[in-house]
Amino acid sequence: MRLLLHLGQVKTGSTALQQGLHGASRDLRARGVLYPRFGGRAIAHHALLPLCEDPNRLPAWSLQDQGGAETAALHAWEVWNRTCEAVLADPPKVMVLSSELLIQHTRPRAKQRLADILAELTPDLMPVIYVRHPVAHFRARLQEWLKVESAPLPVVEPTLRAAILDCESSFGTPPHLVAYDRAGLLGGGIVRDFATRFLADHLCPDDLPQAEVNAGLSAEALVLLARLRAEAGHVPDSARRVARLIAPLAALDRSDPPDRPLTLLPDVAQAVLRAATCHHWLAETGRLHLPGLDTRQIDGSALPDWLLTAPPESLFLHDPARLLRLRESLTRVDPT
Repeated sequence: MRLLLHLGQVKTGSTALQQGLHGASRDLRARGVLYPRFGGRAIAHHALLPLCEDPNRLPAWSLQDQGGAETAALHAWEVWNRTCEAVLADPPKVMVLSSELLIQHTRPRAKQRLADILAELTPDLMPVIYVRHPVAHFRARLQEWLKVESAPLPVVEPTLRAAILDCESSFGTPPHLVAYDRAGLLGGGIVRDFATRFLADHLCPDDLPQAEVNAGLSAEALVLLARLRAEAGHVPDSARRVARLIAPLAALDRSDPPDRPLTLLPDVAQAVLRAATCHHWLAETGRLHLPGLDTRQIDGSALPDWLLTAPPESLFLHDPARLLRLRESLTRVDPT
């Protein structure tokens, strides 16, 4: 049995891939491909993390859903033992596990522990990591963060290089690195791309359902959310109320579409690119060449102070007239 371990990164279509594989799991099983169901509403395999790492390293939302660290650990072993029993009773040709938490939320020793656990099932393991252009990655993370928070995330992920090297060491094989570039994804999306690259011997990639998730809000909608949170004082109750406005804002974006997608200011994009030393290392070592990435512009410069302290909604272009129009429309939709 071959085991494909999909590790992310975040903001590279992981949820869409998980939805596609989870939705087709019964059909996949009939074709010799196992995408285990971990119970409840889970479409991903984030329960793998408590098998090898301190459960408190799970995101807060996951810990809350599972009732705390101790319960999360117990649940993890229950679903994993159940999965192992299913594999031994009816061995698949391929098993796919997917959790974007595993690449960045686990320390080196935990990755080794996970490798040891998985090796008990099969020695044939392939880690898979999709990697995004650093500027596009920052833009996507900023967009997602501003839906629920007002403080910016770290601009680049300096631990990506270490995480990849940890995977190489722990799993005994280099991870299969794929450029997450929408124009270059096979079949036009991550579900078909993954199926074409790794499952084509077992199924027709077009048979898998395509999932469109995490639709981004416009620049004006993100600015409006940030301002509404500020006006409410950033207290938890008001933050939750503001978060409920995401759906009506998405509807307004569809009825009154923006002129352009979210676009970082040129000096912001340049600062992010110059600091992307992990991506330079990927290209320099021949591990992965990302389309459109000019590594000559990556010089390891520290992020400028203004980028670390600027209000995040000031990092991208937005149209003041459309912002006002959205606010007026939102008031009609939700007067509170």
